[in-house]
Amino acid sequence: MPKRGAIPVDEDPILSDALKFWSDNRVPPGLPTRAEIDPVRIPNHLFPYLILADVLSPQGLMQYRLVGARMREKWGEDFNKRTSAEIFSGSYRDYLEGAFSLCITERLPVYTESHFRWDVNGYLWTRRLMLPIAETPEGETKQVLVVQTWPNKDGQNFTNPMVVVPGTEPARSTEPELIR
Repeated sequence: MPKRGAIPVDEDPILSDALKFWSDNRVPPGLPTRAEIDPVRIPNHLFPYLILADVLSPQGLMQYRLVGARMREKWGEDFNKRTSAEIFSGSYRDYLEGAFSLCITERLPVYTESHFRWDVNGYLWTRRLMLPIAETPEGETKQVLVVQTWPNKDGQNFTNPMVVVPGTEPARSTEPELIR
């Protein structure tokens, strides 16, 4: 399993299981291939929380190929076949594409936490693990498997669907962290 610092992947069983699945399907320092990360091989309990995205550029422009049920529920729509440029804008697009770019170019898992934009005025805390996939173990990153969860943060109790409380803190994000 990749070495990691004080990031809370182990606190989240979905993310921890996703990292283990990814790690178990590669021979370091190579990446797992699409054949090894085939959706039919992904453990069933992870499937609702995942996105499989194709790399369109090393700068992190992505096209979403497969979107799990929990992701569609949280987004309120299925964004399959859409690109990150079509879905996101502004600093949130820069943030996500920057995290994707780090994953693509470093060929390592990337962990982020951020306020996921729920609607015009609302945000929901999310944890995200980006896992690179290549056509060959030593090849370029061609896809990224994203596993995303929405834990409560700092004792906050979010409702589902989220109720936006006026005066809540603005969006914030952690710096993407490589998992070595």
